[in-house]
Amino acid sequence: MINGQFIKLGPRHAGKIVTVVIEDTYYRILHGEDELAVRPRKNREPITRLYVKGMGTQKDRQGSPDDKPSRKS
Repeated sequence: MINGQFIKLGPRHAGKIVTVVIEDTYYRILHGEDELAVRPRKNREPITRLYVKGMGTQKDRQGSPDDKPSRKS
């Protein structure tokens, strides 16, 4: 999902780390030098926040021994 818009790439691209180029009217999805998809932007408002989800991101992060526990529970 990018800026509230679902972008489907298909199962053959599952697990790939991609780059999303945000242009004025399109999203370009790249894997290395290969362009996987170009999708029109439905919402043209500025993107002000970034949240990344997938393999190797927030939930998959393993803490290091130096990490200190949070005081909030």
